Amino acid sequence: MQASALLRSADVGIHFTLAAICSGASIFGGYAPFGVSLVGAAGSGVCGAAALLGAVFGYFALMGFVDGLRYASAAILTFSVQFAFYDLKALRHPWVMPACAGFLTGCTSFIYLSEHGWRTVDVIYFLLECFVTAGGCWCYRQLLLPLRCGHSDRILSPQRRASLVFLLCTLLIALSPISLFGHISLGRTLAIVMVLAVAWQGNCTSGAVLGLIAGLSMDIAANSNPMYAMAFGISGLCAGFYHHKKRRYAALAYVLTNSAAVLWTWEYGLPISILYETVLASIGFLLLPERPLRRLGIWLIPEAAPSTDHRQLVQKKLEATAQAFRTLYETMRTGFRPPSNDNDIATIFDRAACRVCKFCTLCADCWEKNYVTTFNALNDATQAMLERGQGEAGDFPQYFSSRCIHFAKFLSAVNQELTALLYRRQYQHKIQQSRLMVCSQYGEMASLLGKAASELSEELVPEPRYNTALHQFLLSLGGEWQGCTYRDSRGLLWVELSGLECQLLASSNALSQLMSLFPVPMRMEEQLPNRLILVQQEPFMAIAGVAAQKKDGETVSGDAGTYFKRSDGTLYVLLCDGMGSGIHANRESTLALRLLEQFLQAGMETEHALKTLNTALALREEELGAFTTIDLLQLNLYTGDGILFKFGAAPTYLKKGSTIRRITGTSLPAGLSLDPNTNPDRTPIHLNAGDCVLMISDGVCSIEDDQWIRELFSAFTGESPKELAKQLLTQSPQTATDDRTALVVQLMEREKSA
Repeated sequence: MQASALLRSADVGIHFTLAAICSGASIFGGYAPFGVSLVGAAGSGVCGAAALLGAVFGYFALMGFVDGLRYASAAILTFSVQFAFYDLKALRHPWVMPACAGFLTGCTSFIYLSEHGWRTVDVIYFLLECFVTAGGCWCYRQLLLPLRCGHSDRILSPQRRASLVFLLCTLLIALSPISLFGHISLGRTLAIVMVLAVAWQGNCTSGAVLGLIAGLSMDIAANSNPMYAMAFGISGLCAGFYHHKKRRYAALAYVLTNSAAVLWTWEYGLPISILYETVLASIGFLLLPERPLRRLGIWLIPEAAPSTDHRQLVQKKLEATAQAFRTLYETMRTGFRPPSNDNDIATIFDRAACRVCKFCTLCADCWEKNYVTTFNALNDATQAMLERGQGEAGDFPQYFSSRCIHFAKFLSAVNQELTALLYRRQYQHKIQQSRLMVCSQYGEMASLLGKAASELSEELVPEPRYNTALHQFLLSLGGEWQGCTYRDSRGLLWVELSGLECQLLASSNALSQLMSLFPVPMRMEEQLPNRLILVQQEPFMAIAGVAAQKKDGETVSGDAGTYFKRSDGTLYVLLCDGMGSGIHANRESTLALRLLEQFLQAGMETEHALKTLNTALALREEELGAFTTIDLLQLNLYTGDGILFKFGAAPTYLKKGSTIRRITGTSLPAGLSLDPNTNPDRTPIHLNAGDCVLMISDGVCSIEDDQWIRELFSAFTGESPKELAKQLLTQSPQTATDDRTALVVQLMEREKSA
């Protein structure tokens, strides 16, 4: 409470002091609207009352009663409007109070100026005064409103930067009549120091622009020709040539250029006192401490944007590689045609006839004279042979089997040829499926590379406001740094830093200070000795509990599971159950788990990864005869959206409040299907904070009786997912006749969980 009172008192004192000083800023030979502008920007509260008192005090103290009453009246009227209509919503619009302050200043000035008559120049100055009052009120409001609202944001937007320059120029105008030694002006001396500092920390453009603005302010205060604008502008330009070099070079360049400007305008009356002011200001500039000058440079550094040159180069390479794999895929797909073979059923009888009938005395009679009769007899037996897979004597007509003198030998030869034909068909089918699988692998590779290329082509949107805060922070640390902030295609905030001190930054308290610069929680994404990457933290986190039990009599479990989070905030939970149990099943499930995790960590689409794994396991199954079930949960920790994928896995249970949902699938385990187009079961889900997902292997519960799981899961209050996983194994009515694994995942809000 004491700290709050102290800050509040400081706010009141700042408003009073600024209003008192601004009321003394006179332009065009007697116009002083800036005190009214500050009262209009100060609001109707305690700070507004303090600004009113400061303005009235300044006007009467610096301008006398008669001239001061004119602006004091406008200030009182402006505050009265704010106080009387403070709850009016329209009054909160950024331009309403500035327009009101300009109008009320015009009303009081109209009364005073009407007594002396209106000349053309008076009309011009009258309109300028109204516009300056409104513009000054808008600028002061940009600076004072965040202060009154208690915002501790250190980020200065372009509008607030311009407003700060306007306020500084106002203060310099107010201080310009104060003389130090003879005709040396305090305001002009401070203006030169400001121009020198900006030119040295910025560049030629910064020095020239600020020099022109500060010089123009001094010209308006003196109601003279724009001589100071010329002298300050060209001197700031020359001093900017030596930015970030030794300070004495910038100061010397300013003094010499300013001396040349005095000699150049000798005939037009630039006062010689400006030379003394320049020398005095240069000495003051050289005596300024280094740290404040470095902090000044944060306003002058160009906004950094993530470089896209290397991204475009990598993108083109990936696109070219993807196109090469796509072309290879198309070439192989069209080139893999079924081989020409003797799969025609007629070849069975032709080959059997060559082996048996060729040496028979009835060969010519059966295959030439009575060819049609023989053909019809064989054709009648074909259907039954193919359905059974083997020919029998009863399949042939009586007239054929009784007339054939070598029928038993002919039937045996036909069965041998039929068996060979069926084997050839099966072998060729497997060859064709294997070729298609290999071909599909190239297609999946092309899709993966194409997706990676498209991700690189996504536009990164720079964040200028946070870039400013980042440069301010890095400048305060010293050293050589490069950094930028941007948002990716999903709208997530990223921060990239590079420099030799990155490793020291990551291990110090400065990292938490860096993260506090941004309005959203940040986390470390990548840390290298000379590179640091932060990314916006996920609003959700997952708590997992796992329990496993191997089959009785086995040394290892055939189940394998894991969970991990990818850099894009996607959580993956995997549960694989190898065929059978023991070492062989463990080897198969662990292999599937490892391959799938590597695919997903590499950024591969989940469905593509599962199809690729299924193809690989199917090719492996031809030799080893092994397969595995796959249960996969994919969950976005930014949104809570998820998908359940299944390859022959046991049911999964989803708990949302008191509702239990059972999710099953119809697909075969991975490795059993030779079809490269086989897709896993896919079930979209959405989780909120507190929702849970239960994944089990088939040894935990039978398909027919799962009521006890529903009851146990429904009674779960979210205290310990690990304890729930244990209960599912200990309270299971099934004995350990198979490997059993239970995996519980609970979604939580990160802030609340912390």
